Amino acid sequence: MAGAAWRFLQPSNDCLVTLPDPLAADAMRQLATGSARDIPLLAGESGAAGLAGPSLMCKDGARRKVAHLDAHSRVLLIHTEGATSPAVYQQLVGETADSVLQRQQQWRQAPIA
Repeated sequence: MAGAAWRFLQPSNDCLVTLPDPLAADAMRQLATGSARDIPLLAGESGAAGLAGPSLMCKDGARRKVAHLDAHSRVLLIHTEGATSPAVYQQLVGETADSVLQRQQQWRQAPIA
């Protein structure tokens, strides 16, 4: 994050977390996989960090407390980045962006259980 931006953002933040790259890659794979309830999503490293951060914080009691996360918390994730580098995406996720998009389309067409 640019230092100049931080002086404006800091007053409105309760906490901040930095992430090692492997956690962002794990979140990319989790989003790409989807589930019966969650549509597969195409997310690059920066986009997936929005999931990796709260996931990391929920696994650590001290971080969870600082972030005020509990069983009643709701977290809104805003993701605006796709596979900006298709080769890197495939290397990190283990499949192409096109295959994730195909599964996304299949998920949308599946009957609701």
